[in-house]
Amino acid sequence: MKGEVLGSPLKNRIVGTLIVGAIAIIVLPDLLSGKNYTPEEEFQVTPLRPEVALELRGAEFPPDFSEQATRVPEPFEGDVQDDAPALEMREAQLTPAARPANQSSTASSSAQEAITGDAFAIQLGAFRNADTVADLVRQLQAQGFQAYSRTTQNSAGQSLTLLMVGPDLNQQRLNDMLPQLKELTNLEGRVVAYSPTR
Repeated sequence: MKGEVLGSPLKNRIVGTLIVGAIAIIVLPDLLSGKNYTPEEEFQVTPLRPEVALELRGAEFPPDFSEQATRVPEPFEGDVQDDAPALEMREAQLTPAARPANQSSTASSSAQEAITGDAFAIQLGAFRNADTVADLVRQLQAQGFQAYSRTTQNSAGQSLTLLMVGPDLNQQRLNDMLPQLKELTNLEGRVVAYSPTR
């Protein structure tokens, strides 16, 4: 055991001497021969960043349309026509079945125009599962409520489906619906401002 421990540093010295000797035998003749080693290939230096010719232009703004918008178009003498006889003749040609359809379309458009004012809706909840919301919408519509769903994203970027009831111009009417909705869905709703674009 003692011989192995003493022999180990001796072995290391011998191995180290052999390695240094081998390197000297390989490298020394090249160094002492006097020949300089120069690579025959020339390296091309690539620039770190290409040079780009910058051409600065002034900012181009669209023409000012506010001046044109404030101008009132002047009627041309040839444009003025009396459309009253043609309109009366067209109304007379309409069948009685076509008149109510026309009136109902104007009624729905006037209702849509009325809702674009200060309208409100009830938000019953926000759900990750759209199928659950679809079932609740069907359940509420069967009970006579104007229920619909809308998708949105929360602050973490997750997609949520909102359960909404409304819209209505009367906020108090929606507040009166909250107990009925809670009884049907067990959800605490709140009245929020209605925006058709959101």
